[in-house]
Amino acid sequence: MTKVRHFNALAAVVVASIAFVWMSQATPAAGHHSIAAEFNLEKTGSFTGVLTRFAMINPHVRWFFKETRSDGTVVEWEMTGAGPGALRSAGLVRIFVTGQTYKVTFAPARDGSNLGRLRTLTLPDGRVVTLYHEDPSKPFGG
Repeated sequence: MTKVRHFNALAAVVVASIAFVWMSQATPAAGHHSIAAEFNLEKTGSFTGVLTRFAMINPHVRWFFKETRSDGTVVEWEMTGAGPGALRSAGLVRIFVTGQTYKVTFAPARDGSNLGRLRTLTLPDGRVVTLYHEDPSKPFGG
């Protein structure tokens, strides 16, 4: 009986040691940074494009668009917004339809990529949905 208890205690120590080493070697998760670190909130970009994909993923919902410019070039955009829970709570999940054309305003990415923090979407029927602004009294920094 003593050997069994000794073996169980030893096994528990070994398992705990392995778990500790494994967890200490894990890559730390990236911290959540401020919106202002990634996006230039002093500027506003805009385009009109076709929604190609709407992704309800954490930590931020994503909208993907294709903009066809007057010279025929096609530019792909990725917009980010609030988390899925916020959109569900506001009843905004089912209003975004792939294949439809939207006018988009956004705060552009600081790195110059085709990424933006979504501010407003003008729906095909003309309704405007405001998804983000810094100061309610000055919606676009103005």
